[in-house]
Amino acid sequence: MPETSNTHVQGANDVIDISDIHMIKVVTEVGSINKAAEILSVSQPTLSKKISRLEKKVGVELFNRDSVGMVPTEAAKFLIKEGNGLRAQLQVIERQLELMSDMVGGTVRVGVGPIIEQQLLAKVLLDFAERDYQFKISVVTMSADVLLDQLKKSKIDLAVGPFVHSDVPDDIVAPLKTSEKLVVAVRQGHDAVGRQVEDLQAISNYKIITPNIPASLGGQVMVYLENAELEPDIICESYTMAKYIVMNSDYVTAGPESLFLNEFASGELVKLEFPYDVYWQSQCLVKPETLLMPIVKEVVDLFAQYMEAQ
Repeated sequence: MPETSNTHVQGANDVIDISDIHMIKVVTEVGSINKAAEILSVSQPTLSKKISRLEKKVGVELFNRDSVGMVPTEAAKFLIKEGNGLRAQLQVIERQLELMSDMVGGTVRVGVGPIIEQQLLAKVLLDFAERDYQFKISVVTMSADVLLDQLKKSKIDLAVGPFVHSDVPDDIVAPLKTSEKLVVAVRQGHDAVGRQVEDLQAISNYKIITPNIPASLGGQVMVYLENAELEPDIICESYTMAKYIVMNSDYVTAGPESLFLNEFASGELVKLEFPYDVYWQSQCLVKPETLLMPIVKEVVDLFAQYMEAQ
């Protein structure tokens, strides 16, 4: 006689779906069939039957029923863990489908680093405002590591921040880049005025304030160069705050030269240059499939007016 196969071929009704996983997650979180039924807007008997049917479907118990309530088994925990990944993938797919439209409607979500926010963003948003676009744009400011994480999860469509080549994953493209010379800024009358900055260590003799500059610039809070480290005494949220402190104290700060042009021109701040060039770098990152979307491409083109193609 031929051997009987133990292989189970799943039919359409045998496949676990996202709603099953959500049900297991809710019951696990509240630990009670009654409470979970209220949250899921079903009756307690209906929810109990659904769980029983799911357990039969997968061939393993998902909960231990005891006096303390519904205690998830390892199988339930596994379902929840893997389900989180599936939900994230579905969100990515849904976002891509949203963007696969014409230029009418929709919102492009842009994430920028703190320096880009102060250096380029106002120009880009003004260009956007002056054009008769039929879509919207929203902007959030985040650190480089958060920007990259949000981009991977499709929480944002575009990330513009202090990324270097090694930061860019294989599944992300960087169509634009920019870089700018770093300078030191001090107030008028500061005893460093007129003295050449020989190295970074000379700057570290003074009290330093900087925004929280990401690791991709070469250190946790500021650049490292030739084994000299700048350790800020104050880490603030933006260069607006840093410049205010520097103008009114003996603190010094450092950053891209364009951030201080108005203050240098007015004499409120004085520029000190390094004897060799030190550069801040930034890139525009986007998923290849997202870059194909018309409204995202339009926003990239707005940034392209102030960044270089690569």
